[in-house]
Amino acid sequence: MNKANKIIIAIAAVLLLALTWTLIRGHQAQEQMSEQNQQLQKQLEKLSKEEERSAVMQRVNAQMEEIANEERRISEEQRDAAEQQTQVAEEMRRKAEVERQNALVAEQRALEASEVAQSQRKIAEQQRAQAEQSKRVADTLTYISLARTLGQTAITQYNAGNHELADLLAYTACMFTNRYRGDIYAPTVYQALALTSQNKRIWNKHKGSITDIAFSDDKSGYMISCSTYGEIMKHTHFGTGNPTSEMLFSNPRFDFRDCFIDRATDITYALSRSGHMVIIDSKKKVQVLEVTISKLKEMDVAGSQFILFGEEGMALFDKDKCAIVQEKKLPFQIEFISRYQNAPVVFDRQGHMHIIKSFTHIESSKVPFNGQVTSFAESKNQHMQAYGMSDGSINVINAKGQKLHLTGHQSRISKVKVDGSRLYSSSYDGTLNLWLYNSAKIEPMTLFTTRGWIINFTFDLKKNDIWSGDQNGNITQALISVPQMQQRLKDKVKRNLTRDEWNFYVGSNVPYEEIKGKEVRQ
Repeated sequence: MNKANKIIIAIAAVLLLALTWTLIRGHQAQEQMSEQNQQLQKQLEKLSKEEERSAVMQRVNAQMEEIANEERRISEEQRDAAEQQTQVAEEMRRKAEVERQNALVAEQRALEASEVAQSQRKIAEQQRAQAEQSKRVADTLTYISLARTLGQTAITQYNAGNHELADLLAYTACMFTNRYRGDIYAPTVYQALALTSQNKRIWNKHKGSITDIAFSDDKSGYMISCSTYGEIMKHTHFGTGNPTSEMLFSNPRFDFRDCFIDRATDITYALSRSGHMVIIDSKKKVQVLEVTISKLKEMDVAGSQFILFGEEGMALFDKDKCAIVQEKKLPFQIEFISRYQNAPVVFDRQGHMHIIKSFTHIESSKVPFNGQVTSFAESKNQHMQAYGMSDGSINVINAKGQKLHLTGHQSRISKVKVDGSRLYSSSYDGTLNLWLYNSAKIEPMTLFTTRGWIINFTFDLKKNDIWSGDQNGNITQALISVPQMQQRLKDKVKRNLTRDEWNFYVGSNVPYEEIKGKEVRQ
């Protein structure tokens, strides 16, 4: 029994234990179910909320879709409108491009038409300018030719003794020449001006032939002349028309050929063919120096030493020592002395020229012309040389190397001088001529004539006047300054040409002008 009870009790215990375990497990399961139910409830609540949110979102999405659809519809409408606008704009752009192209074509055509018009206008202006220039040239040539004709008529009237009419015609000739820029040195115009302005004055001062004239500086204002009769004279106030002359030295045993004023010391030197040099200081103290070189002709002054030339030799004079320091005999006979290439040059009687480079160095060459040279001058600026000949002709070598043969004097040329493009010449025929050696046609213009040989001439310091000495002891002053000659002629003109005189001499086709007091230098 006990054993069965024990089994029953054991079984009951096991069953109780199993029941207890079952209850515990059931309770645990129930609790677990309860937790799961809570979790599921939470999940359900969560899902409910999510479902609600999803529904809201669906509604929102539906609304958003409706809005998007509406916006898409509007966008499509706008796009269609934009496309239409684009098409319209493209059409307008195309039309604008066509219009622009048409405008460019029209502009190009306008430019071409403008260029054609400008070209035609330029051609017209050129033709007008050429016509005006041709007219001016024709007028210029006409008036210049008229001026030269009036000059010739003035010379004729002057020589006939009708000086008043000659003055009027010469004045009118100068007026037209200057106005139309003609050459005032044209022979008829210049000679008419020289005659009517009364540019020449003559004084008889010496007994012998006047061989040289020298000028002091402007401050001292005097002039020295010497003669073959042994005279040395000083002249002052010679620009006023009434010079005062003073004899500084007179001895007929002397035969003066050259004189010089040292402007620094105011000492006068005169060279006598007799073999003497006369020296006169500023206080008129006279000293006579003998020179053994025979037949003295001329002195070349440079610095403190002079070279004295005779027909057969030369001597060196030191002015500081006032003595001859060297002499030299030459193997040729000197005919004439001048300067060339800044050095003395002598011409002999055998057709040679000798440049005195120094007292001991002489360069000789053949004269480029046949015949005896009696005078010579050069112009370094103009690159020309002029050779005066014993037969009265003048040979010129111009800047181009051309040799020109000028004729106009009747006998030996005593001196030639160059001043720019003008060549002056004097002759034993008693005439002093002016030549424009650069002219196409070179003709002599006689400035004045004398009754004796013109031995020498020179310019004053300002080159307003030319001074000459002749065989009869006369000093001739001739005004060569064109402005001063024109002013002198202007002062002489006291009336106008009458209309009848104008029509006869000038021409009725030329507008009448009153010339009295009118400036001729225009």
